[in-house]
Amino acid sequence: MANPIEFGSFYKLLRSVRDGNRQKKQELEWILAAYEHAKESSSAYDELGQIFCHHGVMELYDYTGTDNIEYIYSLEQSIWDYLKVRMNTSLNEYMIMSMIKHAKDHNLTKKISNKWNTPIEEIEENLEDLAKYVTEGIIEIII
Repeated sequence: MANPIEFGSFYKLLRSVRDGNRQKKQELEWILAAYEHAKESSSAYDELGQIFCHHGVMELYDYTGTDNIEYIYSLEQSIWDYLKVRMNTSLNEYMIMSMIKHAKDHNLTKKISNKWNTPIEEIEENLEDLAKYVTEGIIEIII
């Protein structure tokens, strides 16, 4: 990737919500809404990463059947094992594959390439790694 990206402030906010900070929950909802379309992004990978952060959290909610991050954090391993069987995939794979599918379904590589003048091939080569990076960050905090 051209410039390193990080979402430390997003992950810190996610951690605060996980730990029960009610004020930060509303802030997270605002950030997720902003990240959905990544209009305040600073580069191609920042834009794609923001979209993936939003999409990843939405997929976490879908996978678990709840949008209560504090509750998700409290789930025991037996519940995660059940969810893996029920969903026929691990949360990690579910999120990564969903992000990649979302990017393809919405032609994000082409749109972002055109917007940021970044070669489409470069974005496509880094798509899965970025999805993994975002997924690992979310899962590390939540599980």
